[in-house]
Amino acid sequence: MLDRYEEQLQELYKLLETLGNSIIDAANEAENGVNTLTCKNFDNAKEALKNTENCANDIDQNILKTFALFEPEAVELRELVAYLKITSELVRLSDNIKGFSKRMKNHIKSEVDFTTLQEYSIHLAKSAFSSIDFAIDSLHVKDKEETTNLYRKVCVEESKTDDLYSILEKNIMADLCKDIENSAQSIEILSTMRKLERMADRAVNINKLMLFARRGGEIKHFG
Repeated sequence: MLDRYEEQLQELYKLLETLGNSIIDAANEAENGVNTLTCKNFDNAKEALKNTENCANDIDQNILKTFALFEPEAVELRELVAYLKITSELVRLSDNIKGFSKRMKNHIKSEVDFTTLQEYSIHLAKSAFSSIDFAIDSLHVKDKEETTNLYRKVCVEESKTDDLYSILEKNIMADLCKDIENSAQSIEILSTMRKLERMADRAVNINKLMLFARRGGEIKHFG
């Protein structure tokens, strides 16, 4: 039978799994939305994240309760501190996905022509959402080496988002010069795509914190 501390941790892991799964579901819907330019996918993405705040609050309360009841030390303390900071990153990541989904839906409804942009936006979305997958996977990994491998993978995807966003930005700016009348629309699209880059940044932050949890060191180097 599990002791009270282990039971408390198991409850925490379940809450993290629930929140992580909702973010993965939303990311998958948003990626499908980018691929097909279908509003329904973006509605589904926002729906998947409707309980994010409540779940995040439950996680924080669980962690604070664990601090108060058991006064964890060493490895256990480091893990809980990491999760406490990760909760904030997950909420911001959720906000990024919801904001992106809302903006994409508005673009589609306004009949924006994505023809020249969709190739790069699809690859940008793929890298951003792949980085999210690696970040969520890291929450459940105990092995130091596997955590490090996931960190390397998320960094590769984050680097791709930087490069793809730069290419997309150049293309949009080039089109903007040819079509001044639609310049405001082009800038809005660029702002929307920037959210994908920010998602990848959040994913890197999450993996960094899991590295701190598994390997130790100074948290300022990971947060």
